[in-house]
Amino acid sequence: MPSFLKLHFVVLAFAAATAAQAQTACNPWKIQTFSTDLTLEQRLCFGLSEMASPSLGLGAAFLAGYSQWRNSPHMNKTDDDDIAVRFEHLYERRAARLTGEILVGYLHHEDPRQHLSHQTGNLRRTRAALLSVLISPDADGNARLALAPIAGSFGSGLTSMALYQRQNSLDWGLERTGLAYARYFARAVVHEFSPELWSLAPPFIRKFHQPAN
Repeated sequence: MPSFLKLHFVVLAFAAATAAQAQTACNPWKIQTFSTDLTLEQRLCFGLSEMASPSLGLGAAFLAGYSQWRNSPHMNKTDDDDIAVRFEHLYERRAARLTGEILVGYLHHEDPRQHLSHQTGNLRRTRAALLSVLISPDADGNARLALAPIAGSFGSGLTSMALYQRQNSLDWGLERTGLAYARYFARAVVHEFSPELWSLAPPFIRKFHQPAN
């Protein structure tokens, strides 16, 4: 079995064991209501479930193959084993992103979950999705700068400097930080329009999907 598949199975098993031992902590993620007072244990449960998601494994495998084909970031060798290394690096960067996002979100009392805006019109919905990355309401509903996505982006971008053989200068780290931050905006827009996107999926896939709030 390739090493990158073994890694993913280890993450899956670890997340399943953690969820079984802390089932109560996982329940809030099934009830998509806004809250700034999520405990650190609840946030860790959410992070582990994201790390173990099949979509992350598929996405990381695709990106690892693409970066291997382009040899970017550059590696001294380009044999098959390097695909597993690239895959592991993507997981390590994702773990660093989640660590920064979870800790800063906990200290700043931010709700890390994505919620639909319930706005009407594509422009209003897109604007609301983009603003959700920049602004995080406090417990009283007052707008403030969202720090968790910024911390997560720096965690991912700067960690890459320690992982890659080349292209590991501060400039490259800051560039990857910007790319990681841009992904938050892309993910927010996709989530906002997820009901329409899921309606296009085949019925046998839709039955396993829980509608987003």
